[in-house]
Amino acid sequence: MIEVIEIIKLFSNETRARILFLISNTEVCNCDIENVLNITQSNVSKHLKQAEFLNLVNKRKSSYWTYYSLNNEMLKRYSFINEILKELAKIEPFKNDLKNLREYLKKPGRCERR
Repeated sequence: MIEVIEIIKLFSNETRARILFLISNTEVCNCDIENVLNITQSNVSKHLKQAEFLNLVNKRKSSYWTYYSLNNEMLKRYSFINEILKELAKIEPFKNDLKNLREYLKKPGRCERR
């Protein structure tokens, strides 16, 4: 019961909900999230740390970057997460975020070290 409540709380913050929505569509690098949402790396990490603690997020390191995606096992276990994500896909700014992410992912060299 506590885990369900904590997952629902994750979506109560708009920035965190936007991040979770982006990574529900594809695996993305933290720098992709930073650029699409125009937020800092530390802000991305802070928000995702809570999702990691609940095992909602997969995290993969590659060189300088960290890639995130949603944990499919948790999505199967808690089907309400998919329902939340479907509803978010219908509203702004989530629709716009996804459009911007898709355009951004087409850019060559997007995760070059700064």
